[in-house]
Amino acid sequence: MIRPLRALRAYRRLRRYRQVTFVLVKYGFDDIVDRIGAAPFWRRFRRRKPPDRDIPTPRRLRLALTDLGPTFVKFGQLLSTRPDILPDKYLAELEKLQDDVAPFPIAEVRRIFCEELDRPPEQIFASFEQTPFASGSIAQVHRAVLTDGGLVAVKVQRPGIQRLIETDLAILEELTALLERRIRELRWLRPRELVRQFARSIRRELDFVAEAQAIERFRLNFAGDPNRFVPQVHWDFSTPRILTADFVDGVKITDLENIRARGLDPQAIARNGARTILKEVFEHRLFHADPHPGNFFVLEGNVIAAIDFGMVGSLDDETSEQLAMLLSSVVTRDADGILRVFRALGLLREGIDRSLLKFDIQEFVDRYYGLPLEKMDAEKLIQDMLQVVRRHRIVLPVNLALLGRMLAVSAGVGRMLDPQFDVLSEAKPFVKSFMARRMDPKRAARQIAKTWRDYQAAFRSLPNDLEEILAKVKRGQILVSLHHEGLNRLILEMDRSSNRLSFGMIIASLIIGSSVVMQLEKGPTILGFPAIGLAGYLIAGLLGLWLVLAILRSGRI
Repeated sequence: MIRPLRALRAYRRLRRYRQVTFVLVKYGFDDIVDRIGAAPFWRRFRRRKPPDRDIPTPRRLRLALTDLGPTFVKFGQLLSTRPDILPDKYLAELEKLQDDVAPFPIAEVRRIFCEELDRPPEQIFASFEQTPFASGSIAQVHRAVLTDGGLVAVKVQRPGIQRLIETDLAILEELTALLERRIRELRWLRPRELVRQFARSIRRELDFVAEAQAIERFRLNFAGDPNRFVPQVHWDFSTPRILTADFVDGVKITDLENIRARGLDPQAIARNGARTILKEVFEHRLFHADPHPGNFFVLEGNVIAAIDFGMVGSLDDETSEQLAMLLSSVVTRDADGILRVFRALGLLREGIDRSLLKFDIQEFVDRYYGLPLEKMDAEKLIQDMLQVVRRHRIVLPVNLALLGRMLAVSAGVGRMLDPQFDVLSEAKPFVKSFMARRMDPKRAARQIAKTWRDYQAAFRSLPNDLEEILAKVKRGQILVSLHHEGLNRLILEMDRSSNRLSFGMIIASLIIGSSVVMQLEKGPTILGFPAIGLAGYLIAGLLGLWLVLAILRSGRI
């Protein structure tokens, strides 16, 4: 018997599945719905108004995602950070996705506070604004004043959002599985992996404790830096569904008119912004991965402040070194060096034409060879490199895709603030410092010592490992599995050949036996010939004709 709760969940999921299908058809994606086999869900929808196919496909995609609600809007926003898989026209359209929705009532805010902190907000803060100043699909933000007078922003999660997102994630997983199975031309995108990455990202975004921890890491990384402000988390008033941090009262970094009106220096802002980002990448290896200009503000003294740390990216030592090598190879016009970086990062999957890729990379570096750094447009350089990546269907790891998008957007904002701004010149000392640290003898000695310790540990455990393996062999607990490639066809051909040989031997036996019977002239006769002999010849003839036809059909004589 199906439990009532499980039946309710199944009903909600089916109803949501139908809604997703109808919206896709509404915006002209019925061909995809048909190809993945979801046509029964929208058969009655055919009688409705046909979609306006004159609207460009990128815009129809954006409108469909907007209609489908917060999960799909967030998924579209994630896709807008993937210039390695989507053309610029799709990225530009998906960047317009906004998750501004109507705020939920203050009664729900009080209920969540009572569930999370056992008290309504009015009993926690000296004052709490009932009307939020920002409202999104996942949360809304209220201004509040602490008892010590500090101004804070209180982020409260939207009620019921986790259940809706989990339902939509299950549907996305099913849809992308169908896409991979039934639409071959989309397999290189690995849509299921995209959805898994998105699921990890949005679940992390739903956990405000994880976001608070990210803020604390950035605050520690930039402690003492006069050009960067990171708000302080107030842990006593923060939970998985409530996040309280210092309020950032500044000017949006793209509001050039207001920046000048307040006497701030756009050139200094561009320089400070670039340096903080370069520090994130080359020194801290932890970067703000949501480069939307609305998340960055300017404070007095041209200080850069960021909000919304729900999406952050990180780089390990090896990836950081490869990125530095990539930039060095671009500057020195070394196409082979760029290919080595691609290979080291595991980007050269099977099926890529490496000679053609090298040709395209060489053409890319030739385009910038000989230009001084101040003449290079960093935003265009990154876009040109990503165009090569898209042309060869190279899917970047999510952290590199986020980094590429963040750097491109940051370079564009820097040029907007200061048309003469040169981010590559700003990056040069960071790359040099990074490479110097890489070649530091002390660092090399530490790596050698670490490698030696790893080998020592391996050698110490080797006798025990061998003893355990031998014991399992004696107990019959180790199984050897052989996997062959291409032998099935060989076995099939051998089986077919043996069958034909057997048929040939049977036909020959029938002919010989019938000939002997014909010589005996015994038994019933037909037209004076032994009937058994004639029957043997007839069967042999039919079998021989069948064998000849089978050989001719196979195309191999």
